[in-house]
Amino acid sequence: MSPAVARSPAPPARLLATVVLVLGLLLAAPGTASAHTALRATEPTADTSVTTAPQAVTLTFSASVLGGEVTVAGPDGTSVGSGPVAHDGAVLTAPVTLTAAGRHTVTWSAVSDDGHTLEGTFGFEFAPAAPIPSSAAPTTTPPTTAPPTTAPPTTAPPTTAPPTPTPDEAAPATGTDTASASSDDGGLPGWVLPAVAVALLAVGAVVVLRLRRRG
Repeated sequence: MSPAVARSPAPPARLLATVVLVLGLLLAAPGTASAHTALRATEPTADTSVTTAPQAVTLTFSASVLGGEVTVAGPDGTSVGSGPVAHDGAVLTAPVTLTAAGRHTVTWSAVSDDGHTLEGTFGFEFAPAAPIPSSAAPTTTPPTTAPPTTAPPTTAPPTTAPPTPTPDEAAPATGTDTASASSDDGGLPGWVLPAVAVALLAVGAVVVLRLRRRG
C-alpha cells in the first residue's frame, strides 16, 4: 500500500491567509502613528477667556520632549514673554506679563524623543475684571535756579587834596631870619664872622708885603 501524500491547501484558503495578513498590517499602522508625541493640554486652555492675567503659558505633551520654543503675542502683535522657556519632561513653560486686554496668540514648536518636530498655534482671550493700570510717566522735578547774587556797590573813600600853603608859609626866609637862625645855632652875633674874615685878610696882606720886601 503506497504512503499517503499531503495535499496542498486549496486556493481559497491561501487567499484568505493573505487577506488576514494585509488587514493585520493595516490595523497596526494607525496604532504606530498614534504612538507619536502630541500636545495634550494647555494652560490657559485654547480658545477660552480668562479674567486673571496668567504668570505663564504651559504646554503639556503626551510624552517627554527634548525641548521647544513658545512665543506669546499680545493684541497688538508685540511679544509679552518675560523670560526663557522652561523645559521639564513633557512640559514647556513660558513666563509672560500681560499688559493689555484682548486676544493673545501662542505659537509653539517642540521636538519629541523620536526626533519628530511638532508645532502649532492656539489663542486665548484676556478680559480682566478691572482695568489694567497704565504705567505713569516718570515725573521730573525742574532744576531749581538760585537767584543771581549782586555784590553791593563799592564806595571809594573820598580823596582829600593836601592843603595849599599860604603865601606867608611859602615865602623864603629873609636875611634877618637867617642871621637869627645862625645866632641861635652858634650863640654869636651875626657881625662877628665878617669881622674875623676881614682881619684874616688884612693879616695875610701884611705877611705877603713883608715877604716881598725881604726878597
